[in-house]
Amino acid sequence: MSDRAAFERHAQAQRGAQARVNLIAALRECCLLADAVESLDGADLLEALDAVDGIRFVMAESNQLLQGVVRGFDG
Repeated sequence: MSDRAAFERHAQAQRGAQARVNLIAALRECCLLADAVESLDGADLLEALDAVDGIRFVMAESNQLLQGVVRGFDG
């Protein structure tokens, strides 16, 4: 394996590791937000719903990146 290929593989692994950390954090936050959505009303509920919308992007992006890394390593 060339130095460049090794560097690219290492960089891909680092991106995958960061995507995993981000996805795990977002999933944990979802658990907390589920409780908030269940129990809050009014402005507090709107704030919780805004937080749900904010982590939705993080989850989608991190999930897609992590899938790509895993497929790259397994394929």
